[in-house]
Amino acid sequence: MVVKQMNKIIKIVMAIICLLHVEMLNAQDTLSVSLSKALEIALSQSPTIKVANKEIERVDYSKKEKYAGLFPTISGTGTYNRNVSPQAFFIGGNMMQIGVDNSYSAGIVASLPIISPTLWASLKMTELEVQLALESARSSKISLINQVTKAYYGILLTQDSYNVFKHSFDNTVENARIIQNKYKQGTVSEFEWIRADVQVRNAKSNLVTAESAINMSILQLKMLLGVDMFIGLKIQGSLVDFEEKMYGDVLSIDTTTLYTNTDLNQFDLRSKQLNHSLKTQKAGWWPTLSASFNYIYNFAGNDGKSISKYQSSMAGLTLSVPLFQGGARLYKEKQIMIQIDEMKYQRDNLCRSLELQILTYLDNIKKAIGKIESNKEGLRQAEKAVSISQKRYEVGSGTYLDLTNTELAYIQAGLFYNQSVFDYLSAKADIEKLLSRDIK
Repeated sequence: MVVKQMNKIIKIVMAIICLLHVEMLNAQDTLSVSLSKALEIALSQSPTIKVANKEIERVDYSKKEKYAGLFPTISGTGTYNRNVSPQAFFIGGNMMQIGVDNSYSAGIVASLPIISPTLWASLKMTELEVQLALESARSSKISLINQVTKAYYGILLTQDSYNVFKHSFDNTVENARIIQNKYKQGTVSEFEWIRADVQVRNAKSNLVTAESAINMSILQLKMLLGVDMFIGLKIQGSLVDFEEKMYGDVLSIDTTTLYTNTDLNQFDLRSKQLNHSLKTQKAGWWPTLSASFNYIYNFAGNDGKSISKYQSSMAGLTLSVPLFQGGARLYKEKQIMIQIDEMKYQRDNLCRSLELQILTYLDNIKKAIGKIESNKEGLRQAEKAVSISQKRYEVGSGTYLDLTNTELAYIQAGLFYNQSVFDYLSAKADIEKLLSRDIK
Protein backbone atom coordinates (compact mmCIF):
# COMPACT_ATOMS: atom_id res chain seq x y z
CA MET A 1 0.00 0.00 0.00
CA VAL A 2 2.83 2.34 0.90
CA VAL A 3 4.63 1.45 -2.33
CA LYS A 4 1.54 2.33 -4.38
CA GLN A 5 1.24 5.70 -2.65
CA MET A 6 4.93 6.42 -3.26
CA ASN A 7 4.55 5.55 -6.96
CA LYS A 8 1.55 7.83 -7.19
CA ILE A 9 3.44 10.70 -5.57
CA ILE A 10 6.40 10.17 -7.91
CA LYS A 11 4.11 10.27 -10.95
CA ILE A 12 2.52 13.52 -9.76
CA VAL A 13 5.93 15.09 -9.15
CA MET A 14 7.14 14.01 -12.60
CA ALA A 15 4.01 15.43 -14.22
CA ILE A 16 4.54 18.76 -12.45
CA ILE A 17 8.18 18.84 -13.60
CA CYS A 18 7.11 18.15 -17.19
CA LEU A 19 4.51 20.90 -17.06
CA LEU A 20 7.05 23.35 -15.68
CA HIS A 21 9.48 22.35 -18.43
CA VAL A 22 6.82 22.93 -21.09
CA GLU A 23 5.98 26.32 -19.60
CA MET A 24 9.66 27.28 -19.63
CA LEU A 25 9.95 26.23 -23.28
CA ASN A 26 6.84 28.20 -24.18
CA ALA A 27 8.23 31.26 -22.43
CA GLN A 28 11.50 30.94 -24.30
CA ASP A 29 9.79 30.35 -27.66
CA THR A 30 7.45 33.34 -27.40
CA LEU A 31 8.21 35.88 -30.12
CA SER A 32 7.26 39.52 -29.67
CA VAL A 33 6.01 40.85 -33.02
CA SER A 34 5.28 44.34 -34.28
CA LEU A 35 3.94 45.08 -37.75
CA SER A 36 7.40 45.82 -39.16
CA LYS A 37 8.79 42.67 -37.55
CA ALA A 38 5.95 40.56 -38.94
CA LEU A 39 6.61 41.88 -42.46
CA GLU A 40 10.33 41.22 -42.08
CA ILE A 41 9.71 37.61 -41.04
CA ALA A 42 7.18 37.04 -43.82
CA LEU A 43 9.47 38.37 -46.56
CA SER A 44 12.29 36.09 -45.42
CA GLN A 45 10.49 32.89 -44.39
CA SER A 46 7.16 32.70 -46.20
CA PRO A 47 6.90 29.85 -48.75
CA THR A 48 5.20 32.30 -51.13
CA ILE A 49 8.37 34.39 -51.37
CA LYS A 50 10.58 31.33 -51.64
CA VAL A 51 8.52 30.03 -54.56
CA ALA A 52 8.69 33.44 -56.28
CA ASN A 53 12.48 33.53 -55.89
CA LYS A 54 12.76 30.00 -57.29
CA GLU A 55 10.70 31.06 -60.29
CA ILE A 56 13.13 33.92 -60.96
CA GLU A 57 16.00 31.44 -60.79
CA ARG A 58 14.20 29.10 -63.20
CA VAL A 59 13.58 31.87 -65.74
CA ASP A 60 17.22 32.90 -65.51
CA TYR A 61 18.25 29.38 -66.49
CA SER A 62 15.70 29.50 -69.31
CA LYS A 63 17.34 32.69 -70.55
CA LYS A 64 20.76 31.00 -70.56
CA GLU A 65 19.23 28.05 -72.41
CA LYS A 66 18.06 30.35 -75.22
CA TYR A 67 21.44 32.09 -75.47
CA ALA A 68 23.07 28.68 -75.86
CA GLY A 69 21.56 28.61 -79.35
CA LEU A 70 24.14 31.23 -80.44
CA PHE A 71 27.02 28.84 -79.76
CA PRO A 72 28.08 25.96 -82.01
CA THR A 73 26.69 22.51 -81.39
CA ILE A 74 29.28 19.74 -81.43
CA SER A 75 28.55 16.03 -81.37
CA GLY A 76 30.61 12.90 -81.78
CA THR A 77 29.57 10.03 -84.05
CA GLY A 78 30.59 6.41 -84.28
CA THR A 79 29.36 3.52 -86.46
CA TYR A 80 30.13 -0.15 -87.05
CA ASN A 81 28.93 -2.26 -90.02
CA ARG A 82 29.23 -6.01 -90.59
CA ASN A 83 28.82 -7.02 -94.23
CA VAL A 84 26.92 -10.32 -94.10
CA SER A 85 26.85 -10.68 -97.91
CA PRO A 86 29.56 -8.80 -99.81
CA GLN A 87 28.62 -6.73 -102.83
CA ALA A 88 29.28 -8.26 -106.27
CA PHE A 89 29.43 -7.27 -109.94
CA PHE A 90 29.92 -9.14 -113.20
CA ILE A 91 32.70 -8.70 -115.77
CA GLY A 92 32.60 -10.87 -118.87
CA GLY A 93 30.15 -13.23 -117.23
CA ASN A 94 32.30 -13.66 -114.14
CA MET A 95 31.07 -12.54 -110.74
CA MET A 96 33.49 -10.46 -108.75
CA GLN A 97 32.94 -9.75 -105.00
CA ILE A 98 34.11 -6.50 -103.42
CA GLY A 99 34.04 -4.93 -99.97
CA VAL A 100 35.26 -5.98 -96.57
CA ASP A 101 33.74 -7.88 -93.71
CA ASN A 102 33.94 -5.07 -91.11
CA SER A 103 33.89 -1.28 -91.36
CA TYR A 104 34.23 1.33 -88.60
CA SER A 105 33.97 5.10 -88.50
CA ALA A 106 34.29 7.80 -85.85
CA GLY A 107 34.07 11.53 -86.21
CA ILE A 108 32.98 14.96 -85.04
CA VAL A 109 30.10 17.00 -86.45
CA ALA A 110 29.71 20.73 -85.68
CA SER A 111 27.23 23.38 -86.75
CA LEU A 112 26.92 27.10 -86.05
CA PRO A 113 24.04 29.50 -86.82
CA ILE A 114 25.34 32.59 -88.63
CA ILE A 115 22.12 34.33 -89.65
CA SER A 116 19.03 33.26 -87.70
CA PRO A 117 16.39 36.04 -87.35
CA THR A 118 13.96 33.75 -85.52
CA LEU A 119 16.57 32.88 -82.88
CA TRP A 120 17.52 36.51 -82.40
CA ALA A 121 13.88 37.50 -81.93
CA SER A 122 13.36 34.73 -79.39
CA LEU A 123 16.31 36.03 -77.33
CA LYS A 124 14.48 39.32 -76.81
CA MET A 125 11.49 37.32 -75.66
CA THR A 126 13.58 35.75 -72.89
CA GLU A 127 14.44 39.22 -71.59
CA LEU A 128 10.72 39.93 -71.25
CA GLU A 129 10.23 36.60 -69.49
CA VAL A 130 12.82 37.61 -66.91
CA GLN A 131 11.13 40.98 -66.41
CA LEU A 132 7.76 39.27 -66.06
CA ALA A 133 9.17 36.82 -63.49
CA LEU A 134 10.59 39.72 -61.48
CA GLU A 135 7.29 41.58 -61.62
CA SER A 136 5.43 38.42 -60.65
CA ALA A 137 7.73 38.02 -57.64
CA ARG A 138 7.07 41.66 -56.77
CA SER A 139 3.35 40.99 -57.03
CA SER A 140 3.71 38.04 -54.64
CA LYS A 141 5.51 40.29 -52.14
CA ILE A 142 2.83 42.95 -52.44
CA SER A 143 0.03 40.42 -51.88
CA LEU A 144 1.87 38.87 -48.93
CA ILE A 145 2.49 42.27 -47.34
CA ASN A 146 -1.20 43.10 -47.73
CA GLN A 147 -2.28 39.77 -46.21
CA VAL A 148 0.17 40.00 -43.30
CA THR A 149 -0.75 43.63 -42.63
CA LYS A 150 -4.49 42.93 -42.58
CA ALA A 151 -3.96 39.79 -40.48
CA TYR A 152 -1.94 41.87 -38.00
CA TYR A 153 -4.69 44.50 -37.87
CA GLY A 154 -7.20 41.67 -37.41
CA ILE A 155 -5.33 40.47 -34.32
CA LEU A 156 -5.32 44.00 -32.92
CA LEU A 157 -9.08 44.16 -33.54
CA THR A 158 -9.68 40.91 -31.65
CA GLN A 159 -7.36 41.99 -28.82
CA ASP A 160 -9.00 45.40 -28.44
CA SER A 161 -12.44 43.78 -28.64
CA TYR A 162 -11.32 41.37 -25.92
CA ASN A 163 -10.33 44.36 -23.79
CA VAL A 164 -13.83 45.80 -24.27
CA PHE A 165 -15.43 42.54 -23.13
CA LYS A 166 -12.93 42.27 -20.25
CA HIS A 167 -13.78 45.78 -19.07
CA SER A 168 -17.47 44.95 -19.31
CA PHE A 169 -16.91 41.66 -17.49
CA ASP A 170 -15.12 43.45 -14.63
CA ASN A 171 -17.96 45.95 -14.38
CA THR A 172 -20.52 43.14 -14.42
CA VAL A 173 -18.67 41.30 -11.65
CA GLU A 174 -18.53 44.50 -9.60
CA ASN A 175 -22.25 45.10 -10.17
CA ALA A 176 -23.01 41.52 -9.11
CA ARG A 177 -20.98 42.04 -5.92
CA ILE A 178 -22.97 45.18 -5.08
CA ILE A 179 -26.26 43.42 -5.75
CA GLN A 180 -25.21 40.40 -3.69
CA ASN A 181 -24.45 42.68 -0.73
CA LYS A 182 -27.81 44.38 -1.15
CA TYR A 183 -29.51 40.98 -1.35
CA LYS A 184 -27.85 39.88 1.88
CA GLN A 185 -29.02 43.11 3.50
CA GLY A 186 -32.53 42.47 2.18
CA THR A 187 -32.73 45.64 0.11
CA VAL A 188 -33.14 43.82 -3.24
CA SER A 189 -35.00 40.69 -4.25
CA GLU A 190 -33.49 37.29 -4.99
CA PHE A 191 -34.69 37.65 -8.59
CA GLU A 192 -32.49 40.71 -9.08
CA TRP A 193 -29.49 38.84 -7.65
CA ILE A 194 -30.15 35.90 -10.01
CA ARG A 195 -30.31 38.27 -12.98
CA ALA A 196 -26.96 39.75 -11.97
CA ASP A 197 -25.41 36.30 -11.65
CA VAL A 198 -26.70 35.31 -15.11
CA GLN A 199 -25.30 38.56 -16.49
CA VAL A 200 -21.85 37.65 -15.14
CA ARG A 201 -21.97 34.23 -16.75
CA ASN A 202 -22.99 35.72 -20.11
CA ALA A 203 -20.16 38.22 -19.89
CA LYS A 204 -17.76 35.38 -19.15
CA SER A 205 -18.98 33.55 -22.25
CA ASN A 206 -18.33 36.65 -24.38
CA LEU A 207 -14.84 36.85 -22.91
CA VAL A 208 -14.04 33.24 -23.80
CA THR A 209 -15.33 33.74 -27.35
CA ALA A 210 -13.18 36.85 -27.78
CA GLU A 211 -10.12 34.98 -26.49
CA SER A 212 -10.75 32.19 -28.99
CA ALA A 213 -10.95 34.76 -31.79
CA ILE A 214 -7.52 36.09 -30.77
CA ASN A 215 -6.00 32.61 -30.90
CA MET A 216 -7.46 31.86 -34.33
CA SER A 217 -6.30 35.17 -35.80
CA ILE A 218 -2.78 34.57 -34.42
CA LEU A 219 -2.73 31.12 -36.05
CA GLN A 220 -3.64 32.71 -39.37
CA LEU A 221 -0.76 35.17 -39.01
CA LYS A 222 1.64 32.30 -38.21
CA MET A 223 0.61 30.56 -41.41
CA LEU A 224 1.31 33.70 -43.45
CA LEU A 225 4.66 34.24 -41.74
CA GLY A 226 5.75 30.67 -42.43
CA VAL A 227 6.77 30.06 -38.78
CA ASP A 228 6.17 27.07 -36.54
CA MET A 229 2.48 26.91 -35.62
CA PHE A 230 3.40 25.97 -32.04
CA ILE A 231 5.64 28.96 -31.39
CA GLY A 232 4.18 31.68 -29.18
CA LEU A 233 3.47 35.10 -30.64
CA LYS A 234 3.00 38.25 -28.60
CA ILE A 235 1.46 40.96 -30.75
CA GLN A 236 2.58 44.47 -29.92
CA GLY A 237 0.49 47.62 -30.18
CA SER A 238 -3.20 48.40 -30.46
CA LEU A 239 -5.53 50.02 -32.97
CA VAL A 240 -5.27 53.35 -31.16
CA ASP A 241 -1.57 53.55 -32.04
CA PHE A 242 -2.44 53.71 -35.75
CA GLU A 243 -5.37 56.06 -35.27
CA GLU A 244 -3.08 58.80 -34.01
CA LYS A 245 -1.30 59.18 -37.37
CA MET A 246 -4.14 58.38 -39.75
CA TYR A 247 -4.53 61.92 -41.11
CA GLY A 248 -0.85 62.12 -42.08
CA ASP A 249 -1.07 58.69 -43.74
CA VAL A 250 -4.09 59.72 -45.81
CA LEU A 251 -2.43 62.93 -47.00
CA SER A 252 0.67 60.99 -48.10
CA ILE A 253 -1.32 58.74 -50.45
CA ASP A 254 -0.95 59.83 -54.10
CA THR A 255 -3.67 58.32 -56.27
CA THR A 256 -3.04 60.36 -59.41
CA THR A 257 -1.18 57.65 -61.35
CA LEU A 258 -1.20 53.87 -61.62
CA TYR A 259 2.23 53.35 -63.17
CA THR A 260 3.43 51.26 -60.20
CA ASN A 261 0.44 48.94 -60.07
CA THR A 262 1.77 45.41 -60.44
CA ASP A 263 -1.28 44.08 -62.31
CA LEU A 264 -0.94 46.83 -64.89
CA ASN A 265 2.82 46.29 -65.19
CA GLN A 266 2.36 42.56 -65.74
CA PHE A 267 -0.31 43.25 -68.33
CA ASP A 268 2.03 45.63 -70.20
CA LEU A 269 4.82 43.04 -70.15
CA ARG A 270 2.49 40.41 -71.60
CA SER A 271 1.51 42.91 -74.30
CA LYS A 272 5.19 43.38 -75.13
CA GLN A 273 5.58 39.61 -75.29
CA LEU A 274 2.72 39.42 -77.77
CA ASN A 275 4.31 42.14 -79.92
CA HIS A 276 7.61 40.26 -79.92
CA SER A 277 5.75 37.09 -80.83
CA LEU A 278 4.58 38.94 -83.92
CA LYS A 279 8.18 39.98 -84.67
CA THR A 280 9.34 36.40 -84.19
CA GLN A 281 6.65 35.20 -86.55
CA LYS A 282 7.68 37.77 -89.17
CA ALA A 283 11.33 36.78 -88.74
CA GLY A 284 10.37 33.39 -90.14
CA TRP A 285 10.09 35.01 -93.58
CA TRP A 286 13.81 35.77 -93.64
CA PRO A 287 16.44 33.28 -94.87
CA THR A 288 18.76 31.53 -92.43
CA LEU A 289 22.43 30.76 -92.88
CA SER A 290 24.41 28.22 -90.90
CA ALA A 291 27.93 26.79 -91.08
CA SER A 292 28.75 23.12 -90.66
CA PHE A 293 31.89 21.04 -90.33
CA ASN A 294 32.47 17.32 -89.99
CA TYR A 295 35.53 15.12 -89.69
CA ILE A 296 35.25 11.34 -90.18
CA TYR A 297 37.94 8.73 -89.54
CA ASN A 298 37.21 5.38 -91.27
CA PHE A 299 38.89 2.03 -91.02
CA ALA A 300 37.82 -1.35 -92.48
CA GLY A 301 39.10 -4.88 -93.03
CA ASN A 302 38.33 -8.57 -93.28
CA ASP A 303 38.40 -11.02 -90.40
CA GLY A 304 41.95 -11.94 -89.49
CA LYS A 305 43.47 -9.60 -92.05
CA SER A 306 44.97 -6.15 -91.97
CA ILE A 307 42.78 -3.10 -91.64
CA SER A 308 42.83 -0.16 -94.07
CA LYS A 309 42.42 3.36 -92.74
CA TYR A 310 41.43 6.65 -94.28
CA GLN A 311 39.93 10.00 -93.13
CA SER A 312 37.70 12.66 -94.60
CA SER A 313 36.55 16.14 -93.58
CA MET A 314 34.11 18.70 -94.90
CA ALA A 315 33.11 22.30 -94.18
CA GLY A 316 30.23 24.16 -95.72
CA LEU A 317 27.44 26.73 -95.53
CA THR A 318 23.74 26.07 -95.67
CA LEU A 319 21.30 28.73 -96.82
CA SER A 320 17.62 28.14 -96.25
CA VAL A 321 15.04 30.42 -97.86
CA PRO A 322 11.35 29.92 -96.97
CA LEU A 323 9.25 30.06 -100.13
CA PHE A 324 5.79 28.64 -99.55
CA GLN A 325 3.93 27.14 -96.59
CA GLY A 326 0.35 27.36 -97.77
CA GLY A 327 -0.27 30.72 -96.06
CA ALA A 328 0.07 29.25 -92.53
CA ARG A 329 2.60 31.86 -91.41
CA LEU A 330 0.49 34.73 -92.74
CA TYR A 331 -2.63 33.52 -90.94
CA LYS A 332 -0.65 33.10 -87.74
CA GLU A 333 0.48 36.74 -87.96
CA LYS A 334 -3.11 37.90 -88.43
CA GLN A 335 -4.18 35.96 -85.31
CA ILE A 336 -1.47 37.64 -83.24
CA MET A 337 -2.43 41.08 -84.57
CA ILE A 338 -6.02 40.47 -83.49
CA GLN A 339 -4.79 39.45 -80.02
CA ILE A 340 -2.79 42.70 -79.80
CA ASP A 341 -5.92 44.72 -80.60
CA GLU A 342 -7.86 42.75 -77.98
CA MET A 343 -5.22 43.49 -75.32
CA LYS A 344 -5.53 47.23 -76.01
CA TYR A 345 -9.23 47.10 -75.12
CA GLN A 346 -8.51 44.86 -72.13
CA ARG A 347 -5.92 47.33 -70.82
CA ASP A 348 -8.44 50.18 -70.99
CA ASN A 349 -10.90 48.06 -69.04
CA LEU A 350 -8.22 47.17 -66.46
CA CYS A 351 -7.35 50.84 -65.96
CA ARG A 352 -11.00 51.72 -65.36
CA SER A 353 -11.32 48.83 -62.92
CA LEU A 354 -8.26 50.00 -60.97
CA GLU A 355 -9.53 53.58 -60.89
CA LEU A 356 -12.85 52.31 -59.54
CA GLN A 357 -11.03 50.39 -56.80
CA ILE A 358 -9.03 53.50 -55.83
CA LEU A 359 -12.17 55.62 -55.56
CA THR A 360 -13.88 52.88 -53.53
CA TYR A 361 -10.98 52.57 -51.10
CA LEU A 362 -10.75 56.35 -50.72
CA ASP A 363 -14.47 56.50 -50.00
CA ASN A 364 -14.09 53.73 -47.41
CA ILE A 365 -11.22 55.63 -45.78
CA LYS A 366 -13.28 58.84 -45.57
CA LYS A 367 -16.25 56.99 -44.11
CA ALA A 368 -14.04 55.17 -41.60
CA ILE A 369 -12.42 58.43 -40.43
CA GLY A 370 -15.87 59.97 -39.91
CA LYS A 371 -17.00 56.90 -37.96
CA ILE A 372 -13.85 56.92 -35.85
CA GLU A 373 -14.46 60.46 -34.63
CA SER A 374 -18.12 59.73 -33.85
CA ASN A 375 -17.53 56.33 -32.26
CA LYS A 376 -14.63 57.64 -30.18
CA GLU A 377 -16.87 60.24 -28.62
CA GLY A 378 -19.62 57.64 -28.23
CA LEU A 379 -17.22 55.34 -26.37
CA ARG A 380 -16.17 58.15 -24.05
CA GLN A 381 -19.79 58.92 -23.26
CA ALA A 382 -20.60 55.23 -22.77
CA GLU A 383 -17.77 54.85 -20.24
CA LYS A 384 -19.06 57.88 -18.38
CA ALA A 385 -22.62 56.52 -18.42
CA VAL A 386 -21.45 53.18 -16.97
CA SER A 387 -19.67 54.96 -14.12
CA ILE A 388 -22.69 57.16 -13.36
CA SER A 389 -25.18 54.26 -13.46
CA GLN A 390 -22.99 52.24 -11.07
CA LYS A 391 -22.88 55.08 -8.55
CA ARG A 392 -26.63 55.73 -8.86
CA TYR A 393 -27.46 52.08 -8.34
CA GLU A 394 -25.08 51.79 -5.41
CA VAL A 395 -26.79 54.66 -3.56
CA GLY A 396 -30.24 53.37 -4.49
CA SER A 397 -31.31 56.03 -6.99
CA GLY A 398 -30.87 53.86 -10.08
CA THR A 399 -32.30 50.56 -11.32
CA TYR A 400 -30.65 47.35 -12.44
CA LEU A 401 -32.07 47.96 -15.90
CA ASP A 402 -30.02 51.15 -16.07
CA LEU A 403 -26.90 49.13 -15.26
CA THR A 404 -27.49 46.53 -17.97
CA ASN A 405 -28.47 49.10 -20.58
CA THR A 406 -25.39 51.23 -20.02
CA GLU A 407 -23.18 48.12 -20.03
CA LEU A 408 -24.60 46.95 -23.36
CA ALA A 409 -24.21 50.47 -24.75
CA TYR A 410 -20.57 50.46 -23.65
CA ILE A 411 -19.88 47.12 -25.36
CA GLN A 412 -21.57 48.30 -28.55
CA ALA A 413 -19.68 51.61 -28.55
CA GLY A 414 -16.35 49.88 -27.91
CA LEU A 415 -16.86 47.35 -30.68
CA PHE A 416 -18.06 50.03 -33.12
CA TYR A 417 -15.01 52.16 -32.38
CA ASN A 418 -12.57 49.27 -32.86
CA GLN A 419 -14.31 48.18 -36.06
CA SER A 420 -14.17 51.69 -37.53
CA VAL A 421 -10.41 51.93 -36.87
CA PHE A 422 -9.92 48.47 -38.40
CA ASP A 423 -12.00 49.45 -41.46
CA TYR A 424 -9.77 52.49 -41.98
CA LEU A 425 -6.56 50.46 -41.64
CA SER A 426 -7.91 47.73 -43.91
CA ALA A 427 -8.88 50.20 -46.65
CA LYS A 428 -5.50 51.92 -46.31
CA ALA A 429 -3.70 48.56 -46.69
CA ASP A 430 -5.77 47.78 -49.80
CA ILE A 431 -5.01 51.10 -51.48
CA GLU A 432 -1.30 50.67 -50.66
CA LYS A 433 -1.44 47.26 -52.31
CA LEU A 434 -3.13 48.78 -55.35
CA LEU A 435 -0.51 51.53 -55.71
CA SER A 436 2.41 49.46 -54.33
CA ARG A 437 5.09 52.08 -54.82
CA ASP A 438 7.46 51.05 -52.04
CA ILE A 439 7.85 47.46 -53.17
CA LYS A 440 10.82 47.04 -55.47
